[in-house]
Amino acid sequence: MSLWKRRGWFWADFSIDGTRYRKPLKTRNWQEAKKSERQIVEAARSGHLETKDGPKRLVGAVEAYLAHKAVTCSQRTVELEGERLSLVKKHFGDVKLTALTPEAIAIYQRSRHEAGIANRTINMDVGALRRVLKQCGRWRMIQDRVQNLPENQQPIGRALTAEEQTRLFRAASSKPDWEYVYLAAIVAANTSMRPVEVKHLRWQDVNMLDATVTVKRSKNVSSHRLIPLNRSARKAFSRMSERAKRMDFDRPEHYIWPACRWGHIDATRPIKKWDTAWRSLRESAGLTGLRFHDLRHTIITELAEMGVPDHVMESISGHLSRRMLEHYSHVRLDAKRKALDELDVWRKRLTGQRASEAIVH
Repeated sequence: MSLWKRRGWFWADFSIDGTRYRKPLKTRNWQEAKKSERQIVEAARSGHLETKDGPKRLVGAVEAYLAHKAVTCSQRTVELEGERLSLVKKHFGDVKLTALTPEAIAIYQRSRHEAGIANRTINMDVGALRRVLKQCGRWRMIQDRVQNLPENQQPIGRALTAEEQTRLFRAASSKPDWEYVYLAAIVAANTSMRPVEVKHLRWQDVNMLDATVTVKRSKNVSSHRLIPLNRSARKAFSRMSERAKRMDFDRPEHYIWPACRWGHIDATRPIKKWDTAWRSLRESAGLTGLRFHDLRHTIITELAEMGVPDHVMESISGHLSRRMLEHYSHVRLDAKRKALDELDVWRKRLTGQRASEAIVH
């Protein structure tokens, strides 16, 4: 630590845990300067003092943070953080970090909530921003006044009935413009793949001879897996293959569902979203509010009702949380109970029929 003068005014120049601070003390008096220096050093040690070095604006801070994460974390983690922070940057722009006050963050939370975004998702956004500010040494200054939104545990996804599935796929196949979403839905409904897993499939991941697909991109490494393809899934991939060959986008490294912007297809990048087509076809099928992810819950529910063991379901669907396993255990129990109840009804009906036959004879 050191005190020095600049044009007669005292400055403090010191380092804490490898971070350098250089601050004006706004006094010409030596005793006052020493007292101010002690206060500033204490503020720096408690994390309540902005550093001299490092980014001063949000975009630069995000870039520095992601660059650091790229060295210490997996590529998927960096991508997820980047997705969250892209929404934060879109809202705030390249503001100074000093503008990211608790009030500004509260406005962000409110605007996202009013847009219909789930509180858990909003908390994930703010969590990513928190990590950026923490790396810049600015989080402790505001952490006591930033609150997460309450997260109400949502029910596990909706499972479609056989009749609803028929309506959905009939509507999806009714328009050529919906074909790519229709075939993606067929694949998801017959493999249990999540939307992100379907979107990131490449042709090299599909083996039509062995009738398998390899999931190499998911929300976590434990969900990477090899899935056998049934007849419906094979037909969907075959139709996507025909579509890709017509457009000359069928090389092994090409994405099966490629990015498309303003009519220009880029098969070297995966499609980001198909929200517009999905909303249109689900409304056409009379299934308002249905999520693409619900196709995954539908097939897992059907497997549970068939009595498929937990370890087989996990092998097909990837990682299942304890809560989900308990849910599907209840589904399996309900299916067994229904089967035995129907057996009871069948026996009574059969007994009555035999009795009536005995009376006739």
